Order: sequence, then C-alpha cells, then structure tokens
Amino acid sequence: MLLIRALRILLLSLSAIAVTAHGEELEVPIGISPVMSSVGVFIALEKGYFKEQGIKPVINPFKASGAKMVPFLATGQLYVAGGNINAGMYNAIANDIPIKIVADKGTVTPGHGYLALLVRKDHVDGGRYKSFKDLKGFKMAVTAKGVSQEIVTERYLKAAGLSLQDIELVTLAYADINIALANKSIDASVQIEPFVSAAVDNQFAVRVAGDDDIYPDQQSAAIMFSPVFMEKYPKQAQGFMVAYVKALRDYNDAFDKGKGKEEIISILTRHTKVTDAGVYQKVVPVGLHPDGSLNVQSLKDDAAWFVQHGYLDKLPDFDKIVDSQYTEFARTQLGAYP
Repeated sequence: MLLIRALRILLLSLSAIAVTAHGEELEVPIGISPVMSSVGVFIALEKGYFKEQGIKPVINPFKASGAKMVPFLATGQLYVAGGNINAGMYNAIANDIPIKIVADKGTVTPGHGYLALLVRKDHVDGGRYKSFKDLKGFKMAVTAKGVSQEIVTERYLKAAGLSLQDIELVTLAYADINIALANKSIDASVQIEPFVSAAVDNQFAVRVAGDDDIYPDQQSAAIMFSPVFMEKYPKQAQGFMVAYVKALRDYNDAFDKGKGKEEIISILTRHTKVTDAGVYQKVVPVGLHPDGSLNVQSLKDDAAWFVQHGYLDKLPDFDKIVDSQYTEFARTQLGAYP
C-alpha cells in the first residue's frame, strides 16, 4: 500500500515533463482498443478536438480488453483508458488506487447490439447449432476473465438452462477471436463490431443474436481516468471530456442520423483492424450516449455478478468510483444535443 502511494507521488512529480516548454499542450497517454466503440477517441484525434483543448493524445493500442489497461492506468503510465468493464478495475480501486469511471464507451441499448453472439458458420449450416442450448460443449472466447463479455456469455447460456460450466471458456484478443473462428479452433464467441460484420461478410461465422436481445442497456465499456491525470491536470481532464463528447455527437449524427457518415467511416478504417469501408455500412452501431452519460445501474448489477463469481470480495462504493463531473462540464460547454 505504501509502495503504491509512493509511486503515485513520484508519477505526479514526473508527469510535468509531458507539458511542452510553452505549457500549451499536454501529452496524454491513452489506452484504447482498435474497435468501433473507441470511435469517440478516434474522431476527437482526427478532427482536432483534442488539439483545441491543448491536448496531444498519445494512443497506446491494446489488442484485448480493459482489464489489460488497469495496471498502467493505476500507475499513471496511462492517463486515460477505454475498455470493457472488468473486475480488475474494481480490485485496483479497492487497493487504494482512485481510478474513476467517467464516461460511456459502449452501451448495448436496443437497436445497438454492437456486441453479438457469433457461431461458426459450419456449425449452423451443418445443424450442430440451432439454438442457445446447442452451445453446450462449445469452446467459446472472451477477451479476459471477469469482464462484461463473460457476463453476457453466461446470459446466453442461462437462457437455455446452461451455465459457464457447460462450455470451455478461453481468452483471446478481439482480432484473434475472428482468426480462431475462421480456422475452427473455437466454436463461438461474444464478439464486438466491426469484427462481427467482418466475420459475417467473410462467411466463417453467423450472427445469431445481439446482446441487446439478451442484456439490453448493459454498460459494456467505459472511459476511465487515472488519478495522476485528474489530480495533476484537472483543466486538461475537463478538456479531454469536452473533446470526447463533441466526437460522440459526431458519431451519433453519422450512424443514427446519417449525417457525415462517410467521414466517420473513413476515420474508423484508419484506426481499426477492419479497413473495408463497406463493412461499416453493414455494422450494428455502437450505443454511445451523445453526452457521454453512463448507465450506473448496469455497473452496479455487473459488479454484483463479479462478487457472486468470486472476482471481487465485496461490492464497490459507486459514489466514489463513478465521477460524472466531467461529462456534466462537457454538456455545459457544448449545450444540449439536438
């Protein structure tokens, strides 16, 4: 505990080197996966919204889930991280690391089933898979144990009277899940866009259900701030959120209203592993609140699941974990979303 606190003090003192000589721009290391739900960060980078706020984003790509980012976020090697909700984050907070969940990075609202159950096409075509009950005995992949993706996997199983003990659960990065489906080394997975549409387009998997069918409104992923960022650079932390929310509104304009969609798709092809713009015309869009607001009840429900399954010792105090001041500041600066 004392070592962690000492490390935080050291990081706070050293982090000033991230500011340019003129104090005009702050380098902000961001951990993010190259997936569609990271679109807010990509838009803000490409359209200069971060620059407007005196921020120079330094993108650190992570192949897998938010769980892999937590140690770097806790020590201040990352100022911002965006990933799926995971028990590792809550455990870090329980160990006196005041990481904050600050904004939406993916909610499975109705019609936005951007996470979906994929089953190998040969299983569907050959009759091995007809319904959820046929998941029994399958080898299925998630990005890590103790993440929101595992919770949804269990929901699909429970709908057919099954449990996690009825499958073999393995961990793979998002892109590697598609490779494993294509080479038939796994049978199914809860996968994320644009990999869902790419798998269907390349005819090695079938999208059998969207997560909005089995767990509507799940807060699947979130933006998190490091204590170093919030304590040392509060102005830039606010500015980051203004840029991010501005980008979320561009995204909603594009995918929900059809305004500027080609531009946003072009940005996605440059920052994700799926470079075919045509795939993005077919995707089920990510649910991203235009104000960055979080579904806190979903966070509480999933934390209870982590406790029940032994990933957490006790429920977190969400009054201390969720910090809405940044999205509220952004909303006051940008006004209401039309």
